[in-house]
Amino acid sequence: MWTCVLGVLFVIQGATPGPRYSSRIVETQSGQIRGIIQELPVPHLEPVECFLGVPYATPPVGNLRLRPPRPPLPWSGTRLADTQPHACPQRSPLSANATVALLSMPRDRYQHLRRLVPLLRNQSEDCLTLNVYVPASGSRGEEAPYAIMVYIHGESYEWGASHVYDVSVWASQGHVIAVTINYRLGLLGFLKTHSGAKSCCFALRDIEAALVWIQTNIVSFGGDPRRVTLVGHDTGAALVNSLLLADTAAGLFHRVILLSGSILCPWAVASKPDSTARQVGALLGCPSDTDLAECLRRAPLSKILTLDLQAPRFLSVYGPWFATDPQTSLDRAGDSFISRPVMVGVVSTESYLDLNSHQVQLGFEEDQRNRILRTFIRNTYLYHLNELFSTVRNEYTDWDKPIIHPINLRDSTLEALSDGHTVSPMVHLTVLHSRRGSTTFLLHFNHQTRETDYIQRLGSLRGEDLPYVLGVPLVGGLPLYPGNYTRADAAVSETILSFVTNFAKTGNPNEPKFERNEFGVLKEKDVHKGLTWEQYNPNSQLYLSLGPKPRMRSHYRGHKMSVWLNLLPQLHRPGDRDVAMRHHYFFQRNNTHYDGIVRPEVVTRISLPPSTSPLLPTEDCDNSSTVEQDGEPQPSTEEQGTPRKSSTHQGRGLLATVAAGGLLAALNLAVLVATVCRARRRVSRPNPHDLLQLHSPEIDLTCPSPHRRVHLEDEISV
Repeated sequence: MWTCVLGVLFVIQGATPGPRYSSRIVETQSGQIRGIIQELPVPHLEPVECFLGVPYATPPVGNLRLRPPRPPLPWSGTRLADTQPHACPQRSPLSANATVALLSMPRDRYQHLRRLVPLLRNQSEDCLTLNVYVPASGSRGEEAPYAIMVYIHGESYEWGASHVYDVSVWASQGHVIAVTINYRLGLLGFLKTHSGAKSCCFALRDIEAALVWIQTNIVSFGGDPRRVTLVGHDTGAALVNSLLLADTAAGLFHRVILLSGSILCPWAVASKPDSTARQVGALLGCPSDTDLAECLRRAPLSKILTLDLQAPRFLSVYGPWFATDPQTSLDRAGDSFISRPVMVGVVSTESYLDLNSHQVQLGFEEDQRNRILRTFIRNTYLYHLNELFSTVRNEYTDWDKPIIHPINLRDSTLEALSDGHTVSPMVHLTVLHSRRGSTTFLLHFNHQTRETDYIQRLGSLRGEDLPYVLGVPLVGGLPLYPGNYTRADAAVSETILSFVTNFAKTGNPNEPKFERNEFGVLKEKDVHKGLTWEQYNPNSQLYLSLGPKPRMRSHYRGHKMSVWLNLLPQLHRPGDRDVAMRHHYFFQRNNTHYDGIVRPEVVTRISLPPSTSPLLPTEDCDNSSTVEQDGEPQPSTEEQGTPRKSSTHQGRGLLATVAAGGLLAALNLAVLVATVCRARRRVSRPNPHDLLQLHSPEIDLTCPSPHRRVHLEDEISV
């Protein structure tokens, strides 16, 4: 009764009850902090001790703007960590006009961003903070000292914040210490202020500084600094993947979970960081002969946030950049890459956000499909664009149907884009990591929320897995994810949460298989009893298909992955040096043949010579003003008219040219035959087995039996 009376008094007086403070004070190197106790809305989940807005670096304001982070300033007394931190400065991801916004995104994406934007309004450059979530049992807990799970938020390099992703269920249900991190965004986090190799990505340095803070202080919270797992989603996964190869991050973390993103994705890296820096300088009136960073330190923040630079479609203006090509760096990666266990996760349709509301609802005709695919090919590849486009279009066309419905064209286009810009790079990363004997696990999240506006026929969509990984269905929803979750949804969330927390604790998602119940008795976990998640390797290619009934399968999208990872790379070659770049251009060069911004045609050959440069610089990145050649295409001597010197490799080059010509001729013949057959309405889908003979022995993604269709997934009994 007294509870009801107090509740009425609070309503009448317009007051709200204050936070319940923790009874303990935690000693960090910068000073003492006291957190708050958060009760979860489910009886069987234990409370969580939260430390909110803890600074891990000195605020990057004034003269520290566009500089690497520095250690946090000390404070006296006890700091109350009871308030959500500021978001880093950013532009709103939504246009004020809903009609305009729906021209670039699906309607359900628009609704999601409407819920997100109010959570991002409290902004400040003083934003280098983190949140720590600890099981309320603290150091007395059964699994103390706890493993650490650090979530790196994603969705965009230009907006977002750590506090909108509540990871308290990780701490309560998974019995780990969960941490979320703010890092600088957009221009302030990803601008390349120098053209030299010593320029650095401030966002990555922010995350490294937070990881240093964790290594230094997490023992005081009851954590184990030898078991730190980074979890990244979307662009956050690309940042985690970058740190996986960074010498400067060695020893700061030990396991990695990548969801829907890696540095091999074309959208994951800055498309033209040097050109972006010059464009920013020109727009802000910075003289070209002065230090760009110093000029921007004097610019008002409001003026910086007005800049709205547009990247070619499917690419990014801002993002990390690398001294060498990401794939080359992965090929040459040493112990920092192969010694850490990696879990990779994808969904069925990673490209759902690439279409607008009208296209998602009604589909589109073949001409529109061709414009979208042509835009993707031009912005992603350089050589033999016509052949690459024909290959992709024919691979994702249902030749059995003389007339294809707009909805089917929408589905096949989404399938092609999903495989091209996210799934195949993720599978490629999985192969590169596992083929050297590393511990690798591949996950296909195959569950859909029933009570949702998402289109069911497309399968699981990009971002639909994140609330399940965060454990949202177990607490009935959160402000950002208010879905009407069912018991089946909660079961799926409990299963994936068990796998990821087990992986964080031991490096194996299957262990520990036992837990203590409320009476202290050990019992086997029911969420995946009888199921063992096998490691991925290039031969068996086993992966977990996670839905209401998880099961092991093999060769995820085997045939499609063979096209993207084996056939297309064979076509995407520059040929002999005598071949001019105009040979590789699209026949259709007018903008009406594209859908969205396309990058200019490359007029000079781009090569990636062998290099021993590190992926990320290890020097102090703010002490150099060296100006080097732009990291974009530079004219070669052959292209400028200088006679090419004779070489002992000319015969080898001629042989390669003849082989490439024969391959292209065969491909064109296949396209012609398919077109004629379609006109006669008597076609069957062409057998791709002959094309797949080109497979590299390093990445063999076809099923082992020649008597089976390679694009079917091989279910394994468990």
